Amino acid sequence: MQQLYITIALAALTVIGLGLTSGILQRLPLSAPLLALGVGVAVGPMGLGWLRPETWGSPYVILQEAARVTLAISVMGVALRIPPARLPALARAILLLLGPGLLLMWAISAGLAWLALGLAPLMALLLGATLAPTDPVVAASIVTGALAEDRLPQDSRIILSMESGANDGLAYLLVMLPLLLITEGQAAGLSRFVTHTIPVGVILAVGLGAALGAATALGLRYSEYLGWVTQSSILGVTVALSLLALGAAHAVQSDGILAAFAAGLAFNALVDRQAEMEDENVQEAIAKLFTLPVLVLTGTLLPWQDWVAEGWPLLIFALAVLLLRRPLTLLLLAPVMRLARRDAVFFGWFGPMGVAAIYYALHARDALQEPRLWVMASAVVALSVLLHGMTGSPGAYLYGPSRKSGEED
Repeated sequence: MQQLYITIALAALTVIGLGLTSGILQRLPLSAPLLALGVGVAVGPMGLGWLRPETWGSPYVILQEAARVTLAISVMGVALRIPPARLPALARAILLLLGPGLLLMWAISAGLAWLALGLAPLMALLLGATLAPTDPVVAASIVTGALAEDRLPQDSRIILSMESGANDGLAYLLVMLPLLLITEGQAAGLSRFVTHTIPVGVILAVGLGAALGAATALGLRYSEYLGWVTQSSILGVTVALSLLALGAAHAVQSDGILAAFAAGLAFNALVDRQAEMEDENVQEAIAKLFTLPVLVLTGTLLPWQDWVAEGWPLLIFALAVLLLRRPLTLLLLAPVMRLARRDAVFFGWFGPMGVAAIYYALHARDALQEPRLWVMASAVVALSVLLHGMTGSPGAYLYGPSRKSGEED
């Protein structure tokens, strides 16, 4: 029990400390996710030893469920940041990233796992699937805040936000396909994928989430019309909607992350824009409240000794994933997406991995009872948080001049 309260206190101190220095951090090559991960390493078994995961009973289960809740709240925040009126104009770029782009990143990551780590093809596909999605939690530190609003065009931020929110749910398909083929055999696994994973895991999740989001938005508008809603009650609606979509989807064995994102999009499309923007602010604050503690927990559970045991092939794999998975994908897609060279380079580098990869890797680890999946995925995630965290602010400065002069996005 003492470890629980020590964990809560350290996580709270991390949130407070990073909140008090957020303005300074935007001017430094350091991101809040990177520092939160560093805090976890510092207070964990490899550092001061204040947090001892081995005494928690099931630390990986705790981290997996914390990551699931964090993702649900984060993708809701992403959905609320997206102006619905801009989506038609950006649909081409977004759909290419969510379709061919996601599949290419999966294939590249899987191919690197097969070549560098010597994994069997299905295991390589599974590891590649956990690393395919762009993380909304780490990406938020790049596309939100005063620096991003000042330096990055609105459309660029919308594209990255939309991609990071949607592909976390779509990655469910990529993870479940090799996982079912491994656990149930090729014929039975493929049959279950077609008859259950697609209709129940994905289609039902989208429909359920959209219905919950629409009902909540319409209910909120009606309550506002009757004068029943106070300012404080409006601010909590979307946080509760995140958890409602997550819980309802889990109850029907559907994907809660995709349901939460669909709920956010439906809510955003139907609610009054001014009220929605106020909800966005609280959603971002709540998302940070969950995100940073999850990364602290991740820092305490990083398998340093297992990384050393894997040796150079793991380091080569992690570097190759960061240097090839997304940059190569954007190099191939940029002409079709009609991206300028500057945007292609920016999008190609800033596709970080984080809480989404943590969640899917732990899900696969639990399903197969294969600890090595976590060892390999966590190495890539840690390196991504490090390198993307150090280059986020410089990248925004290098992207272009300040936009405060009144340029239109």
